Amino acid sequence: NDGKRHVIVEWASFPSGQANEKRSYRVKRQENWLQLTPEELANDELARVHPLDLNAFYDTYSPHADIKFIVLNRDYTETIASHMSWDGGPVGHSKIISGFMIILSRFLNSHLVDSVTGTKLWTLLCLESILAKNYQTEAESNEARRRVIDNMATFLGWPVKDCPECFRNWHESTKVPATLLGPGNMNILFDHVSALEG
Repeated sequence: NDGKRHVIVEWASFPSGQANEKRSYRVKRQENWLQLTPEELANDELARVHPLDLNAFYDTYSPHADIKFIVLNRDYTETIASHMSWDGGPVGHSKIISGFMIILSRFLNSHLVDSVTGTKLWTLLCLESILAKNYQTEAESNEARRRVIDNMATFLGWPVKDCPECFRNWHESTKVPATLLGPGNMNILFDHVSALEG
């Protein structure tokens, strides 16, 4: 203990990487996951610990560190369109993402507050809240982004809540998921997301 506060960021997506992942310390993506339903995937022993075991991570480190989760919520079709060639195509990728959304939601729903401090363990950051396309003016989007930074800093207990440079290099995607995925895939993806709870 050096008396200083340190931040460790685990940035990996759920799921993360491919079956030929080079990092030996991670559970690799499994080819057989493509044959599973999202519910079967969510109950798969290896999937539940890919790319890391959230329960073991929290149980191991929470007695020694202040752990907080910021969950990035992104439009489902944009998520699928961003890696639409993975998992055999959009439909396979959607099934995998759906399964991991179930895994993540089960963890979050069972860990609403920190078992040590009693404070809120996680918060949701909706990507839509920082996209300029959702505002009439640049001033409105800048104010929305300032509020998001302020809310995150408050949640993390950070004393500085202002970050004028945070979005300096931010570039919004210009992809149109419906165009990239096509109507047939979009209908299947809507069925997948409709089947998810919560």
